Amino acid sequence: MADPAEVERQAALLSGDGLLAGLLDGMLNFAVVLNRSRQAVFANKPAREFLSFHGMESLRGLRMGGVFGCSHAGDGACRCGTTEACKYCGSAQAQAEALEGRPAVRECRILSGHTGEDLDIRVSARPFRYSGEDFLLLVFEDISAEKRRQVLERLFFHDILNTAGGVQGLVELMAESEPAQAHTYVPAAVNAADRMIDQILSQKDLAAAERGDLHPKLSDVDCAALLAEIAGLFRAHDVARGKTIEVKPGCAGVSIRTDRTLLQRVIANLLKNALEAERPGSVITLACERLSAGAAFTVHNPGTMPEDSRLQVFQRSFSTKGEGRGLGTYSIRLFTEKYLGGKVSFSTGAAGTEFRAEYPAEL
Repeated sequence: MADPAEVERQAALLSGDGLLAGLLDGMLNFAVVLNRSRQAVFANKPAREFLSFHGMESLRGLRMGGVFGCSHAGDGACRCGTTEACKYCGSAQAQAEALEGRPAVRECRILSGHTGEDLDIRVSARPFRYSGEDFLLLVFEDISAEKRRQVLERLFFHDILNTAGGVQGLVELMAESEPAQAHTYVPAAVNAADRMIDQILSQKDLAAAERGDLHPKLSDVDCAALLAEIAGLFRAHDVARGKTIEVKPGCAGVSIRTDRTLLQRVIANLLKNALEAERPGSVITLACERLSAGAAFTVHNPGTMPEDSRLQVFQRSFSTKGEGRGLGTYSIRLFTEKYLGGKVSFSTGAAGTEFRAEYPAEL
């Protein structure tokens, strides 16, 4: 890290050139100039206005994690670029390439403490020399709307395919069963088909969620019945083939008043993620418990989450299945924290991986 006096000297050098400052200020995107220590020494007008709006008067001397309030960067003064998560950060990768003399463009997802929202940005990094000194020019393009559309499309098809797979599995069981036994699958098949129709009709609501316009529809939810319904649907799903889904006792009589459809989406997505992460023979456990102020749901699978997944959980656009596949856990956090008044967390280690979602007794 450069000492404060050196940072101030570099900042004065760049801001004192009216032509350079004017060119950067005239850009529509955020532009920040870094020194060789990756500390900010100049920001253009759009960047300064953005930061001022979110309560930051100066970024001088900060690394990019501190500028944007990255949750992994701590105070941002020096940790940015040195944490485990930084290995997967597009901004850090672009800066590293530019420091080696190569222009680079990367996409970056930041869980921002300043804005309270996820920032999806495209980072362009380019080395340049000015007055005999080496600097990096970073230009940030907001691609949140583009990523938001991708997430909503994947969310819709992800949920519909979940339910359709359950319907297909139930119908296959009916076809392979004796007539006297086949009728026992009818109620579950009807429930799954009804749920699929509800999901199609609720796509408008899902699009509204990212815009902040979604209005939850409250009803009393029996927690034990909800878990039994979700487990029953997935037991017939192809993703559960050879695996066991157990619902632990202990939540009989526990109920909360919330949006049942959104809550069902959260638990179902957690269960499907757990099933996809495991091999045949594994046991995935669903449970719930009464809290003094509501209820908590847990989904446990015996495997340990890989490092890259662990460090990017809950980020928009991230999926363990690769580009354009799956949904990851972003929708779980979106619905839980923004619309259901709850909180979601996870732990992973030798005892397996467990996601926990807590909700108030009444939304």
